[in-house]
Amino acid sequence: MVRRKKNVDLDSIISEHEAYESRISRGADNNVQQSKELIGTVEQFFDKISVAAIILQGSLKVGDIIEIGTDEEAVRQRVASMQIDRKDVEEASSGDSVGIKSKYPVGVGSPVYKIVK
Repeated sequence: MVRRKKNVDLDSIISEHEAYESRISRGADNNVQQSKELIGTVEQFFDKISVAAIILQGSLKVGDIIEIGTDEEAVRQRVASMQIDRKDVEEASSGDSVGIKSKYPVGVGSPVYKIVK
């Protein structure tokens, strides 16, 4: 007797994983209260290198968790590194324009929030 494996739809598996990852990153699967503070706006997005240029209205440090976009289409990630005028910096403040590597494409004009626990 020969058993055939069911065809697995790779796209649906990836979609389910991304949805799960999004819920986890938003804190949907835990009871931790988090708030967010508006700290800037995306000025430009460089798709070839996946970097967002963000004009800050608040302070930001490497290691902070940010959320880019509206609640429906937000990207949440930890700031691993950032640059001002192509030089690495550990922190930046209001008025600075920083470049941050983004996991996913983000839209120009999107709000940028810092997640505060």
